[in-house]
Parts: sequence; C-alpha cells; structure tokens
Amino acid sequence: MPVRLALISGPAYDPLYECLRESPVPVEVGFRGDHPSLNRHLASCDGELPYDLVSTHTKYAPSQQQHLAALDDLLSPARWSDFAPRVLTMASVSGRKFGVPRNLDVRLLHYRTDLTTAPGTWDELLEVCRHLQTTGRVASAFVFPGMESGLFGTFYELCEMAGAELFPSDTSRPRIESDAGAWALGFLRKLVDEGLAPRAARGWHYDAVHAYFRAGHAAFVGDWPGYYAFYRDPKSCPVAAQIAVSAYPKGPAGKSLAYAGAHTFALTHSGAARPEAVQVLELLTAREQQTFEAERGFVPVRHSVLRVLQEHSQGAELARFRTLEAVTRDAMLIPPKLACYPEIEATIWQHVQAAVFDGADTDRTLHEIATRIERILE
Repeated sequence: MPVRLALISGPAYDPLYECLRESPVPVEVGFRGDHPSLNRHLASCDGELPYDLVSTHTKYAPSQQQHLAALDDLLSPARWSDFAPRVLTMASVSGRKFGVPRNLDVRLLHYRTDLTTAPGTWDELLEVCRHLQTTGRVASAFVFPGMESGLFGTFYELCEMAGAELFPSDTSRPRIESDAGAWALGFLRKLVDEGLAPRAARGWHYDAVHAYFRAGHAAFVGDWPGYYAFYRDPKSCPVAAQIAVSAYPKGPAGKSLAYAGAHTFALTHSGAARPEAVQVLELLTAREQQTFEAERGFVPVRHSVLRVLQEHSQGAELARFRTLEAVTRDAMLIPPKLACYPEIEATIWQHVQAAVFDGADTDRTLHEIATRIERILE
C-alpha cells in the first residue's frame, strides 16, 4: 500500500515534491491545494484522516492535533539536533513535536529600486505610494492579499505595529478598539480608496499578489521567502534586476513586526505506525531537500544548511540573508497556539475585507472583530 499524502501546493512549494520520485517506497498524493483549501479539506474528513503524511503549519497544527502523531520518539535525537531549537518550539504543542519543520516563513518588504528606496515608516510608504501613483509608472503602488489568511495576517501585522493587540495575554478580548486599530484598518482602506492598491486584490491570495508584483505592476509588496526564486529569474520577472528587500517599515508604535511561522510535515496516527511513512517524512525534510529550498530563497531551519548558506552568500544575496536573520531574531510576529485559530482567521478576514474594500464603518468593524474573537476564545 502506498504512503498517502495531502500537500500544500503552489509555485513556491511544488518544486520540492520532485524529490518524491526518489522515494524508497511508493507514494500517492491524495490531495493538493493552497493552504486554505488544504485546511478545509482536512477539516471535512470524517474520523481519522485518510492520509499518512500531511503538510501543515505551526499556526494550524493545534487545530489538527487530534489527527496528528507526536513525533518526538519517531526521529532520533541526532536528527532533531540539526534543527533550530526555536523552530522546534514553534512546531510543538504542549511540549510535544507534531511536525518536522520544512522552513521558516517570515515576510519582508519587497520594493522596486528604480522607483523608490525602503521607507522607514508605513506613513512614509503611503506618501511614496501617492507620489508614484501621480507619475503613472506603476498600475498600483502597493499590493496585498485581499482575502483569507493573507488579509488577516496583514491586518494583524499593522495592528501590532500600531500598538493594538489582537491576542493580549491577560484577556480574551482584543485591544483593537482604539486609534491603533483604526489606523491599521484605515491604512489599508486608504490604499484601496485612493487607487494605490488594486481593487481586484479583493479576490487575490498570495500567489496572485506575488504574480502582480513580479510582473512589474507595483512598487511595494510584503512577500514570503518561497517566492524569491521567481524574483531572481529575469525570464519570469521582467523587473528582476530592480527588486530589493528590507524589513517592514515601523508603525505608529515604533515597531517593525512581520507575520511568521513555520511550514511543517506531520504524520497522522496511522502514518506514525508505518515505517514507510517515516521514511517519506525524512526524505521531504532531509538536509538535501532543505538545501534545495534554501537555494530558492526559503529560510532554512537546519543548522547544517544555515552554515552553508552563510558561507556562500555574497552581495545582494548576503544582504537579504542578513535582513532575514535580523527579522527572525527581533521582529517575528508569531500567532498564539490556539485550536480555534483557523476559525478566527476564517471569521475575521471577512470583516476586514468589508471595511477595506466595501467601506464598512471602522469603529463598528473593530467592535465586531473584538467581540467575535472573544466569543470564539470563550
């Protein structure tokens, strides 16, 4: 019987799966889809998942914990020791590891060097966008995901950089009904209302946003490391030579924070009982595969791969790597480990979308978001 897999798909993730051709045991991919689709599919399965191995993420694993096997004793201590401890902590729930990290995912600001320099604050970025729009050199100055987890994450980042708290540690109710929360919603609404961001982005997830910026239609985007290989390729990106990266600008609270997490591969309970599934897990997360993805731009989570990257990076690649190091050290915004987190995402992005694209009242939207999160947590 082949090892059955359910995988996240998309241009940033599919190249790794070529290694499955070298699998020592037969494999069968039973599902591929973007992360929202994958989450919905797994949630729709009755009883035990019909898979041995699944793609997941540190922010989603707590909600899938009943289906996943703890992996602490399935891999040898020597194998675990090559992974960064901080990422292993992210991949753990209640002290047990429920996934083997694939990479560290953290957003950086990508910008066009032929149009602008890296702004120091989000308000500066807004003024640059307004200026660029008057020149007609780009279709839209800034582009961001207008739906699902991408929009929720963008709102989450801006809230926290303004001084609001979506998940305060001492209460179940978000502290966003404030000037800080209003600034976060207002910033995104200004981009859309003033034509600085494409209104069509209302229906765009990460891949569409990336494609828009890669084609040269925008001056700024917050994007993930997995897309970086496409930005470096002049054949797929006509503005490849004019793209640079920086940490996010600072918000009104003087903070620069980037939504972060780690993609992982996990075993179901049935998969953990199959040595063949463990072999596939080790193949997908092997040093060779992580080296391959690091060369495409992903942030490696193995010490051995990180050392090689440090030794061989130079020029713009070295500058980008140092920026990623600084952001992962000082500016990661890591979601709390909540079993209800997918429900919060799925509910809240729709309220944000209504405020940003449809003009729903800001104060009412912030009150509704705070109330909904409070009720879900309760």
